[in-house]
Amino acid sequence: MLFGRSLTPSSRRTMLVLGEAVVLWLLCIPITSYDQFVKLVTHGTDFLDLNWKLILVRSALIPLACQVTYSFHDLYDFRITSNRNQTSIRLLQSIFYAGILLAVSNYGLHTLTGLTGDYRFGRCAPNPWSALAALVVTFPVSYSYRLFFHWMFARWQFRDRVLLLGNGAMARTLEDELQLLSDPGHEIVGYVGNGSDGEDAATLEAHELGSMDQLAEVARQHRINLVAVAMAERRGHLPTLELLNCRLAGIRVEEGEQLYERLTGKIALQRLRPSYLIFSEGFQRSKTVFAIKRIMDILLSIVGLILLFPLCFVVAVAIKIDSRGPIFYGQSRVGKEGRVFTAYKFRSMTADAEKGSGPQWAAQNDSRITRVGGLLRRTRIDEIPQMWNVLKNEMSFVGPRPERPFFVDELRKEIPYYMERLLVKPGITGWAQINYQYGNTIDDALTKLQYDLYYIKNLSIYLDLVTLLGTIKVVVLRRGAV
Repeated sequence: MLFGRSLTPSSRRTMLVLGEAVVLWLLCIPITSYDQFVKLVTHGTDFLDLNWKLILVRSALIPLACQVTYSFHDLYDFRITSNRNQTSIRLLQSIFYAGILLAVSNYGLHTLTGLTGDYRFGRCAPNPWSALAALVVTFPVSYSYRLFFHWMFARWQFRDRVLLLGNGAMARTLEDELQLLSDPGHEIVGYVGNGSDGEDAATLEAHELGSMDQLAEVARQHRINLVAVAMAERRGHLPTLELLNCRLAGIRVEEGEQLYERLTGKIALQRLRPSYLIFSEGFQRSKTVFAIKRIMDILLSIVGLILLFPLCFVVAVAIKIDSRGPIFYGQSRVGKEGRVFTAYKFRSMTADAEKGSGPQWAAQNDSRITRVGGLLRRTRIDEIPQMWNVLKNEMSFVGPRPERPFFVDELRKEIPYYMERLLVKPGITGWAQINYQYGNTIDDALTKLQYDLYYIKNLSIYLDLVTLLGTIKVVVLRRGAV
């Protein structure tokens, strides 16, 4: 391996984004600012006397527009970029929308702002023909860049060669997740194990390379640089001396749960040992973070309610015209530390929708959802009144979604660690909502809890900002709504 360890998925994604930004920017400089370079020939202008500030700003607009639309089409997801057909189709779609975005930015923003001078939007943006030429060239360049990016990782082994310690359920979970992620940064070379690892042995696609007392030798022979400890029963079975020899030889040793969390953005709840939560990093309770988070909540709620008031008025009229019943719908939800509060939403179901049936999850094509309600749910507009709950300090903008008391009582019996999601205030949106589609089963609740616990464990302002940006993407593409 090139540097002795692989980059994390987020680091590789950052490399992909930044490298592509630089390539596209350099490509667009001569295309979008050809009028500036013509001065070199026709007017004898000195190279250093060109308007480089205008050139650099103008050439950055197209890469910026392209990368925004690339992100919305998941072109920085390795499951997509590793598939050439999917990459080419989504690149073409993204570049088309980038052209629309540039046109709107150029004419719409210029009209709204009325800026004058060289840096008003009309002057700063390239003319339509040069912008079109740059967009046309962007497709083969971006496509070739992605091919090179993946080839680079494969050619120079810019990845971890992983040896699984154990052949039980956790080992199989890691193997399945790596296949699902199409992760170019990790390669499972094989496993070492003794018998059933204290549980029913899983059927792995990886080959058995030896026994646990041969761990260090196997790791050396197969050029392993990461040993993932995926044993369920460790007391009396963990090859401590062999693991120490691996560490002394410069081989990283990592908990299987930690590797799973780092790769997937969720916690492996089904295989979770309490000791992992006790001794692993995370679950910090920084007063500074919570203070900044509260300030952000207040500002976003006030600004959001003011800006969205005209839309709320239109929605209220549409709800009254569409079906009988109140405009707003209040429902009991469980908040931080188990406190029950009333969460408000625009009514999207028929009046008395649960009369006679009792509490139940919404489902696809639910007959209780009104025509206007379906649109409100798909666009998440029905959640706008919850900004009032945020102002009242009952909710936050980002956090686990609040659940109803009836379902909390049911799920806490079925799912371990379920009540830990009540350690923080619930949110209008959350890490689970941008990473998992809408679900209405116990299994769906379990998967969302894995994401919620990851959020609570790694809570930070940065993770909140990532979640808010991801929410915008989900709303625009209308994913996961019922």
